[in-house]
Amino acid sequence: MGAKTVLVTGATGFIGRYFCKSAQERGLQVIALTRSIEKASARLPGVQLIETLEELPITKKINYLVNLAGEPLVAGRWNEARKQVFINSRVGMTDSLFKYFESSEHSPDVLISGSAVGYYGNQGDKLLDDSARHRDSYSHHLCSEWERSAAQFTRLGTRVCYLRTGIVLGLGEGALGRMVPPFKLGLGGRIGSGKQWMPWIHINDEVALIYHCLKRSDISGSVNACAPNPVTNRQFSQVLADVLSRPALLPMPAPVVRLLFGEMADELLLTGQRAYPRKPLESDFEFSFPELRQALEEILH
Repeated sequence: MGAKTVLVTGATGFIGRYFCKSAQERGLQVIALTRSIEKASARLPGVQLIETLEELPITKKINYLVNLAGEPLVAGRWNEARKQVFINSRVGMTDSLFKYFESSEHSPDVLISGSAVGYYGNQGDKLLDDSARHRDSYSHHLCSEWERSAAQFTRLGTRVCYLRTGIVLGLGEGALGRMVPPFKLGLGGRIGSGKQWMPWIHINDEVALIYHCLKRSDISGSVNACAPNPVTNRQFSQVLADVLSRPALLPMPAPVVRLLFGEMADELLLTGQRAYPRKPLESDFEFSFPELRQALEEILH
């Protein structure tokens, strides 16, 4: 990709840090928009850090924009104020980016904008490819507003991809960071019925898919960022336990999950999406980790 420049939001997050490191290794100039240069400097060595878009030189050409900013959904119980923060941190940031580039001399060639498989809502066992219809839910509302904001960039001639990401798996972070400690103690098990689907993706494949979307001019719109072999929560729990050589004998009943997590339980924990990455596969993207056991063994061993 030569000496092209990528501007990253959400760069200090799980996916953002892996992407920035990989982008530097590939020879891209990486600029990260962050709320605190002091905090970000330790997490993003060698990355150019800015706190406002106005710090960019007015003549600077941003070839790629990777927009991953957003308040984490699993940091605590949801209430109306927190749900508004989820919207503001995603849609507000994306709107700000659009306003800046609308008045800039150059617009990005490609925008990779974050989203999630939650866009589709709860549809049980139905297989959901990148073009599937949705069912209404808060998760759909959040993702659709985020995507609608990103879609503004098409008016600038920017190719836009909405990366509808599943559960990203990596060492010590994301879902595994919360799941592995109790499973190691033999305290793990399915959540609720365990029948809900868990679309997942290895962090290396997530980053590789971002590059795939940057390079392939024929890819635009929604892209399911999840492995081609989704599993149910029961299956995920059993494979994780097997890889850790521990039992998975302590399920968490649905009423307990709702008591502990409130609305988040029904949106994120007790329901899921059987998402399928049709666009990546049809555009010849090769998953390094298509199977869950293979992914977990690489991460945990």
